[in-house]
Amino acid sequence: MTTFQNKLLHVLATRSRQRNAKSSKGFTLVELLIVVVIVGILSAVALPQFFSQTKKAAATEGTQTAASIAKQASAYYLEQGNLGDVDSTCATYSGKLNTTNTNFTYECKGSKEKFEVVATGKKDNDNTKGVVVTFTGNLTDGTFSKPVVTGI
Repeated sequence: MTTFQNKLLHVLATRSRQRNAKSSKGFTLVELLIVVVIVGILSAVALPQFFSQTKKAAATEGTQTAASIAKQASAYYLEQGNLGDVDSTCATYSGKLNTTNTNFTYECKGSKEKFEVVATGKKDNDNTKGVVVTFTGNLTDGTFSKPVVTGI
């Protein structure tokens, strides 16, 4: 064999190997469809759980602030010796609440034995719309019940 024939065989063998390597790279359409179906199923299961968790996290703001207001009302009762007329805006106990940068509005009601702070989610926020947090306490002895969260 001549040098030319050797080089020609070498080039043809190299090209043949490259073609075989190219054809075995990548995914088939069936494999891609299976992956798409699996991702779709996982998304259908995971997204509702995710949205539920974000709503619970947003409700934490209402729970924390309502608890703070109730404890401040308890301190007010201890300092003043009475509750007087219950201030529905809660401003007497916690000062003026700036609700422009919060996701809840707050209302105080009840008596010294059953004082309630109700945090209601604002309607313009999808995470807090329909969420209501009720924090109840007895101001005479300073005991508070577990907050009740609805709308999650």
